[in-house]
Amino acid sequence: MRVVLKTLAAAAVAGLIGLQPAFAETTLRLGHVWPPNEIQAEAAQIFADKVAEMSGGTVEIQIFGASALGNDRDMLEGLNIGTVDIWVGGAGVLTAASETAAIFTVPFMFDEFAHFQEVYDGAVGETIAERIAGESGHQILAYWMRGPRWLTTKARVDTPADLAGLKVRVPDSPVFVRSWRQLGAAPSPMAFGEVFTALQQGVIDGQENPLSLIYTARFSEVVDYLVKTQHVLEPIVMVMSAQRLNALDAEVRDLLLQASNGEAKTYVAERVMAGEEDFVERLVAQGMTLVEVDKSLFQERLEGFVDAEFPGITEVHEMIRSAR
Repeated sequence: MRVVLKTLAAAAVAGLIGLQPAFAETTLRLGHVWPPNEIQAEAAQIFADKVAEMSGGTVEIQIFGASALGNDRDMLEGLNIGTVDIWVGGAGVLTAASETAAIFTVPFMFDEFAHFQEVYDGAVGETIAERIAGESGHQILAYWMRGPRWLTTKARVDTPADLAGLKVRVPDSPVFVRSWRQLGAAPSPMAFGEVFTALQQGVIDGQENPLSLIYTARFSEVVDYLVKTQHVLEPIVMVMSAQRLNALDAEVRDLLLQASNGEAKTYVAERVMAGEEDFVERLVAQGMTLVEVDKSLFQERLEGFVDAEFPGITEVHEMIRSAR
């Protein structure tokens, strides 16, 4: 499928001139790993509701949240075998199928939310999506904003030196594993659904995630320190198998693109940008200790990381850094 934004523009024009397509009856299974009160899970429901509204109920999105269809890797593989039609999750998971997808979780790549939006809502985001589709057969329908990732630990961390030997849960992604190893920690890839129990039982010493998920997953019950590293701004992606997407009627494809880039996407962006300070206050009120760190110390440890570990994404990395 060609460029998402061009497809969206064509669909939008059709809507403006009053065309009302007839939608074939379609049921699609959407899977994600989050609890229902997580921002992204709420956005997935908004997406499903909008699809139903815009199609007059003839296109149904059945949502399977909280890892009901397996972990992120399971669902990504499920796109190929038909057990899942739509997967929504952290974009870094796509590294299992695409070299280019390694770009999504490179640390300290963005300066602010505006930079993030400039990249993923513009030409660079289109280029990344096209390359991933070519490498993997997975088509990104939409990029959604997600808050920056913070470190949470049982022992206080002020500098990279404090990470030595610390078992930090990371997603099963080579960028996460190698970056945390270079920072000095002992990264432990683990499915998200296992993290709370692993922290509770002392299998791991910490984890890293956006504030909203730290809060909704109740990690304040099993870790003490909220460390303001804000090391990764990773988009959430809505993904289908390109083969499955192209097998749908054109009207349904356009509908999915419009709905995934409409109210649901706006909802996420507004909640994320408004909620950072609020989540910090809630987590501190629950007993966590906020640790402000000098992020430059962590950035120095990762100097040259992309060139040394992932030379295949150097060009895209430069495109992102230049889009400011």
